Amino acid sequence: MSYIETPERTVLRFSESWSEQISSNRLIANFISLNKETNREPDTYYFWVENGALIDPETGKPILDSVLPGVEMDVAKELQTWSNKNEEGLAFWISPSLEDSYPCAKVILHRIAYTFDRRKAVLNSVILFDAEFEKPELLRKTLFTQADTEENISNILAWVIEKSNTQISDPQNEVEVRRQAVYFAEMFQRGMSREYIIEEMRRTGFLGENSISCAGGTTSFSNLIDSRASIFLLGDGQGWHDGSCRICGISTWVGPCNICQPCASKL
Repeated sequence: MSYIETPERTVLRFSESWSEQISSNRLIANFISLNKETNREPDTYYFWVENGALIDPETGKPILDSVLPGVEMDVAKELQTWSNKNEEGLAFWISPSLEDSYPCAKVILHRIAYTFDRRKAVLNSVILFDAEFEKPELLRKTLFTQADTEENISNILAWVIEKSNTQISDPQNEVEVRRQAVYFAEMFQRGMSREYIIEEMRRTGFLGENSISCAGGTTSFSNLIDSRASIFLLGDGQGWHDGSCRICGISTWVGPCNICQPCASKL
């Protein structure tokens, strides 16, 4: 049985689990993630690195507690080990498409970063694309690691473009996407029907045409990645944001002065 479904159906199914107690920030994060995935745009999320574990910033619990045993659990464990052993670096994982689960391939980039008070995190970006692979399961079980350099990131993006024979979508205006997400979250919290909200998402172009990856309701590392996308840093991490470093030019996590952590550590 295939679990690939229309974007509208997925939004409706997701929304059935949302209660009146769901936080506004969580709703906004969910809507932004839906916008990015259905429009096949890069998405960003993060995990804290604390006491030897990767921590879900929403629940405060280790992410391994939420992942089922199997290949993706092994990858998640490797990512956790790598993030604890290294002060900086780039890792990436390729999740090929599966006929009954994931409608497209994705590459997930993982980069070690820090808040102002040196709280360690793994900043992650998801890029969705269409491609075929000769040995998909070999890719799925491998976490690749490299130095965090502009050249290495450019090489990964060039590989995605070559494999998919298409350009990576330019992100929509982030301010406008967030404004729309806030609008839809307010509609939900005012009690407007889910069907009407979904229709508005489609009418305004907020909801794209592409299917959303869904592995039949089970909890895999890839599902966890999707569900935690677009959670915004608060508290200690409030000074850091997505942007381009004004020193090295890399699109990454930068502070108020628009300088990334590796460059800041060299100043």
